[in-house]
Amino acid sequence: MKDKTSFLPQRLSLKIFIFSSLLGVSVITFFLIFLITTTTFQKAYIKQSNDISQAISSQITASLLQLMKKGWSMRELEHFIQPFISANHDIPLKVTIYCSDPVKQLFGTIDTDVPDVVTDKVMQSGESVSIEEKYSIRQVTAIKAKEKCLSCHINVSVGEVMGVLDIYQDIGPVISKIYKKFLILFLLLSPLPFIVAVLISRYSSKKIENSTTLLQNNIKGINSVQDLTTFERSSDRTDFVELNHILSEFNLLADKIKDIAIDKKLLEFEVSLLEKFIITTEVVRDWKEHVSNLLIQVNTIMDAYALFTIFKVGEETYDLEIFWLGKPSPQTKKRFDDIVRKRIAEDPRVHFLTSITVNHNIADYLAPEIDIEEKSIDLQIKSIFLESPQIGGVVGIGLQSIDSRDDGRSLVIEGILTTLINVVGSVKAIDKYTKDVEYYVTRDPLTNLYNQRVFWELAGNELVRTKRRNHKFAILVIDLDNFKMINDRYGHVFGDSFLQFFARQIQDVLRDGDILTRYGGDKFAAILPEADMDQAHAGAMRVLNALKEVVIDAPDRTKLKATVSIGLAIFPDHSKDVNSLFTIADNLMSKAKKAGKNRVGIPTDADIKEALRAMEERSLFILNLLENAEKIIPLFQPIMSIHDNSIHMHELLMGIRHEGKILPASSFIETAEKMGIISQLDFIVMGKAFKEVRKKNYQGKLFVNLSPSSLILSEYINNVKQLAADNKISPSQIVFEITEREAVSNRVLLEKFSRDLKNEGFKFAIDDFGSGFSTFQYLKLFPVDFIKIEGEFIINSPKKHMDKIFVKNIISLARDLKIKTIAEHIETVEILQMAQELGADYAQGYYIRKPGLEIQ
Repeated sequence: MKDKTSFLPQRLSLKIFIFSSLLGVSVITFFLIFLITTTTFQKAYIKQSNDISQAISSQITASLLQLMKKGWSMRELEHFIQPFISANHDIPLKVTIYCSDPVKQLFGTIDTDVPDVVTDKVMQSGESVSIEEKYSIRQVTAIKAKEKCLSCHINVSVGEVMGVLDIYQDIGPVISKIYKKFLILFLLLSPLPFIVAVLISRYSSKKIENSTTLLQNNIKGINSVQDLTTFERSSDRTDFVELNHILSEFNLLADKIKDIAIDKKLLEFEVSLLEKFIITTEVVRDWKEHVSNLLIQVNTIMDAYALFTIFKVGEETYDLEIFWLGKPSPQTKKRFDDIVRKRIAEDPRVHFLTSITVNHNIADYLAPEIDIEEKSIDLQIKSIFLESPQIGGVVGIGLQSIDSRDDGRSLVIEGILTTLINVVGSVKAIDKYTKDVEYYVTRDPLTNLYNQRVFWELAGNELVRTKRRNHKFAILVIDLDNFKMINDRYGHVFGDSFLQFFARQIQDVLRDGDILTRYGGDKFAAILPEADMDQAHAGAMRVLNALKEVVIDAPDRTKLKATVSIGLAIFPDHSKDVNSLFTIADNLMSKAKKAGKNRVGIPTDADIKEALRAMEERSLFILNLLENAEKIIPLFQPIMSIHDNSIHMHELLMGIRHEGKILPASSFIETAEKMGIISQLDFIVMGKAFKEVRKKNYQGKLFVNLSPSSLILSEYINNVKQLAADNKISPSQIVFEITEREAVSNRVLLEKFSRDLKNEGFKFAIDDFGSGFSTFQYLKLFPVDFIKIEGEFIINSPKKHMDKIFVKNIISLARDLKIKTIAEHIETVEILQMAQELGADYAQGYYIRKPGLEIQ
């Protein structure tokens, strides 16, 4: 494995940096000294030359005055000046005297150079000048007449310029010569900066290397939290104050990290544990089984023999659930139980020690027997307790693990207990809620009997089972006589109690294997397995006779007696089709009511023929619709947004014009499905609806009911897609919906079909959501965009707490999954307000608007 430092950008080493810096400083200093020395010398030499010029000028001027007293001639004067020049032979000096015109008139001229502009200027002005150029100095001095000069120079006056003394020095050669000498000297000394830099850098680098090695060794000594526990401050010190400060700060940092750092392995350990706490859809069946599996999974990461949880299960009762990895010995069970009770008693937040019921659960019966000493159990248990029950009623949790002895892992275990208590509580709550949901979606909430949907499921199953065993079974349709009068007179509250009471009476007189369901209103349907005519008639008479003896007190203390009318049908005597059997039994029940009530209707051949004839007439009527498609009309029912009361969605329903009325689809859809022509009717109504959408330029969504027979049509999606394209409708505007009952029967087909729909851009919805056994599984299996909540739950939610909770949980789950919810059967403002309170996105029902011929 590569050193981590190899991934860092490459930088200059400290040794090279020091050497380079010293060498640079030395070289720069060397050249600065050379420059300063030569410049200083040049300035000093120029000043010295200037002083010499001034001295010579003063000396010559004074001497000239003395010579004039003696009356020297011009030639003698030239010979006089020559010794001054010779005396300064080392200095390139030139002395020139220029005479003024009055002097020339009396004494003649001196053989000198022709005067230039400077000498003429001095001659005229009488002001002496000193000119200093780069490598030359020129002193031009005016010689003025004094009183004593007038004896010989009769043609001048005092102060008048008699001549000019011009002294010129060329110092360039001298300076150049000196520069060469300096340069040779400095070149000889040039290796000195390099030598100094090498020596100093070696010395400094050695010091720095010793100091950094000491610091590095201290850092390398810590690779994990375990190293921190054995880390001791070094008493060694570096040769540098700054590095000593760094070493001291490092020691302080190491001390701080001891208290707060978590080792990488501990983090991996914690992550591995938390991964086992993920709640999936598979955990909702049996919470104890899931917690047992969780304990087994935890043991793949760490050794944990037991996990315990405490739940509040009643007003004053608690359950202590202990989950063992393997079967514990009796002694271990008692020790563990005693220690957990002791822990609970020691915690001041809990006060339920005496009301605990202990349950032991074994995760793996094949695992070795667990036998742990009391001291080990006490030391290895980590636990937390809560002041009040949380989700699922959980009030405490604990985990027994050998890893609790390790301080680091013990800290992690204590940290995950909070997560674990939520996980276990959530799993138990989900398990309970799921069981409640599964119970209430199959039961009538008033009587706790199976509901109509379950009746059809069970009747279908019984038909298959009876055919296989070559038996018979019966269907009873039971309807209370005069219930409407009782309900209207004494109100719905008493009416509900009345139904509950008589449902119990009917259930009591049926056989143990018979299935009683509430079909709707005051109508009940019963399935009597393995019953022929005699057994079915005997069962019906038991119901009839038992209810004759029942009396119930009304709110006004009136003694009420209720009778029932019963119709029956036998498979296969009367029909080999469940729907036909029910129709026959239902017709016989109605016939019994018309005959005077309180009796059993037994089908005759004429009754059977009449029922079958009615079904045949219905079938012929539906077949004629294919030839008279103008009778099929699309109906549009608005779906309103609860947030702003706007309407941008409609459900497409099918209607039939018949004898001046519009028949709803519910009156014939079931027969059309059995005849296998429902898909043809669907395409007729869709074609008309899509034309209306195009005509009105409707941009909202249109919900289309999907029949089960459509799932097996290979070209169904392509045909709908083409129909939408012909009418310039985007697939995203079309939402196909299927009822949950149909989804159960066609799960495999629907899973592929729904995904094909999504791939083509269509939307997908589940209708009557909550009416099946495995409601939440569909959200996992199908790509759902909308769910329509079962109308029965919506209607009952304002007055039944269980239905309200169920609707609330559906909406909450859908919101987390980003699925929009539609509350169906909104028939009153009270129901609408409840749907809004529970957080539904949309509302549909007669209170919003009934289905109409136009889409708006």
